[in-house]
Amino acid sequence: MSAQSVLLQVQQALPSLPEQEFRVGDYVLRHPHETVTLSITDLARACGVSNTTVSRFCRRIGLDGYRPFRIALARESGSAENLTYVEVTPEDTLALVARKVFAANVQTLQQTERLLDVRVLAAVVEALLRAGRVDIYATGGAAVAAQELHFKCLQLGLNASAFQDSQMQAMSAATLSSGDVGIGISHSGMQWQVVQALEKVHSSGGTTVAMTSYPDSPLARAAGLVLCTAPPNAAILYAPPAIRNAQLALVDVLYEAMLMRGKEPARAKMERVAQAISEHLTGPRPSRARS
Repeated sequence: MSAQSVLLQVQQALPSLPEQEFRVGDYVLRHPHETVTLSITDLARACGVSNTTVSRFCRRIGLDGYRPFRIALARESGSAENLTYVEVTPEDTLALVARKVFAANVQTLQQTERLLDVRVLAAVVEALLRAGRVDIYATGGAAVAAQELHFKCLQLGLNASAFQDSQMQAMSAATLSSGDVGIGISHSGMQWQVVQALEKVHSSGGTTVAMTSYPDSPLARAAGLVLCTAPPNAAILYAPPAIRNAQLALVDVLYEAMLMRGKEPARAKMERVAQAISEHLTGPRPSRARS
């Protein structure tokens, strides 16, 4: 494991950790700088767990023990791009709220870039460009990214649809087949309707893609290809706004990659789409009279 990825590893592993180890991970994410100064006994006491639990937690995220974990965390905590930003509180001034929100967005985008697996990205792009149909499934806030991906696919001339209603998702997934692509978007990866839709696509032989913050989530396990966004810094009950921006950034990456990979055919389709939009807004251009 790279020392620079230790906090990301903790963030991604947090939902799947046993309760005692979860306490350690949550404490580390909330107090990374303080953790560097603590002995294993001090950290265990702060989390209300045993030294053995702390050691198991370290092994769970791929390190041999607490000492290598502490060294990796110290290196990461000293890097400006790996700072862990604190949450907004009612006591904050408006200026501080703005600073924290911007900082959280910057951090999430940087971490999402570091998590991006270029080989997976290339496989997703190839599958989308070859697909007979591209159906996108999401609920709640993730629907924003689903609609944007739908829009981008249409711009490129792909046969794409986005579904938020669970019954429509089930109907769509049941009609996809080999050569089609189903994409599920969920920050938590726990939306069971979206998970079931991808499972149906998989059983029909279609390509399945997940966009989630947790690679061990049910949605990720249901997908053949997984694009990861960076999870939040600590255990919270909702998806922070920065996650939406990370999802949209991945959508933009997919769009630009498809545009470059498709080259002239994609550009030709985009020109036809742009012409259709122009005519819709301003009316068709009058044809020139022949002399």
